[in-house]
Amino acid sequence: MFALSFQFPARRYHATPWGRAVNEAEVAWPPEPWRLLRSLIAAHWRKGDHSDESEQSLQQLIQVLARELPVYELPTGGIHAHTRHYMPIGVLDKNAGREKTALVFDAFARLPKDKPLTVAWPDVTLDPQLFRYATDLASSIGYLGRAESWTECTALKEWNGVPNCVPLDRAMHGHPIRLLAPLSPAEYREARDHLIAGLRPKSKAVQNKILRTLPERLVDALTLETADYQAQGWSRPPASREAIYSMKPEAALGVKSRNTSQRQTHQRRELPTVARFLVAGRPLPRVEDSIKIGELMRLAALSKFGWEKDGATGRNRPKAPWQVSGRDKDRKPLKDPQHAHAFWLPEDADGDGWIDHISVFIAGGMDLNVQRALDRITRLWMPGTHDPEDSGPDVAAADEWRLALEGFGKPADFAGSAPIFGTSTRWRSTTPFLASGHLKAAGYPKEARRLLKMRGIYQEGTEIRATGEIEVGGTSRRPVHFHRFRSRGGEKQFDAEGTSLHIAFPSPIEGPLAFGYGSHFGLGLFVPDDHDEGDGD
Repeated sequence: MFALSFQFPARRYHATPWGRAVNEAEVAWPPEPWRLLRSLIAAHWRKGDHSDESEQSLQQLIQVLARELPVYELPTGGIHAHTRHYMPIGVLDKNAGREKTALVFDAFARLPKDKPLTVAWPDVTLDPQLFRYATDLASSIGYLGRAESWTECTALKEWNGVPNCVPLDRAMHGHPIRLLAPLSPAEYREARDHLIAGLRPKSKAVQNKILRTLPERLVDALTLETADYQAQGWSRPPASREAIYSMKPEAALGVKSRNTSQRQTHQRRELPTVARFLVAGRPLPRVEDSIKIGELMRLAALSKFGWEKDGATGRNRPKAPWQVSGRDKDRKPLKDPQHAHAFWLPEDADGDGWIDHISVFIAGGMDLNVQRALDRITRLWMPGTHDPEDSGPDVAAADEWRLALEGFGKPADFAGSAPIFGTSTRWRSTTPFLASGHLKAAGYPKEARRLLKMRGIYQEGTEIRATGEIEVGGTSRRPVHFHRFRSRGGEKQFDAEGTSLHIAFPSPIEGPLAFGYGSHFGLGLFVPDDHDEGDGD
């Protein structure tokens, strides 16, 4: 057991979540594992003892703590509060004869008196020397989050508290929250190797800049400033991951009503609609095989819900909810004009022709049960081959790819690194568009209009043209080069040829944009194309 206990003398905790602006008035609650380990590193550098022995102890401590997600005992009765200030911005307002001001929000958690916040690593045991070192670091942490968050920190060998916020796999009843956590040393090495391998097409100058945000040691990656990552366009530090926690309602921050002194809990945040995974393996899957990978991803998700016997047919059927399975209670494909069930979307985010991410999109949101299942997907392998974990010495290993969950969120949360979640007026095919019915005389543009109207996203004046070519890794490909058939499902396929489309909407729309036959599995997928100068059909 190892734990850190925090007291806040001013009863205030100021911290802005990663990727959020200060003026959004959000509070990173509870303090993320990423922030906690960085506070220990900052304490090390403030202490002034930078001997080799001390730095080795720091590296050892960070590696040990990064291998396990901590649990929290959060003080109950905390309040989400904020102050508002009109700050001068250094520009003269000639009409008013004074300096212009801007409204600034300062959000914080107002905490109850004499109730500590405890963070514990239940399965971590430090040797006496390392514990003494950790104790010295803890006593040197003067603030957590922003400098206004004065704190007194104590390291504990023993702790008998009851956690009220735990990792999701510990199955405590509560509502899910996302916290930024460091990768384990082994996970970071694997992710770093994969990211460096993807730098090859880039110029040497660009490579060097990005490599500075991918140091070899995990402790060095945690030491980098947030601005270092943002300057290179990282949507999240590459040494981090989003961990899903379950928080009891009484541990959440409440809000104080203007008309009463009663404390009310925050309304539950909207459910996430996107789960995005990093794909690792050599070689990576080809973009041309997107529909195969989309189907594999769905099967992997179904397996996490388990199977049951169908009394009528005797065949196995998944226990997954319809949002995941895409099937009704009779196991028939859903008649779902709004396509609220899951899209399994392989991505080539860096444009090199290989699938490096897979995103799951469920427009109606992912509840705790779905998040828990998706969080357990760690690999894909081709059907019809043996599970690599069950293969004996005389059995060839399956084609396998490792998956790492980057996080849950909304499309806008991933738009910076995932083009399919961008917002644009102009879109182009990244995989072939296939008609989902019989093609009429007007061809693919008319079929695309029909399907867009069924989705409710068609705009009057939308221009659509078919080109027949799709760019993959800088090379023009035709639909015939792509796999365009589903392996199962019973869905009628009226079109075996396909085309590529360029679509120009009068007003911007937010991705993902995927429609047509096989669109739930990677066909008919579009990316923003703001440089397209199409002139309609």
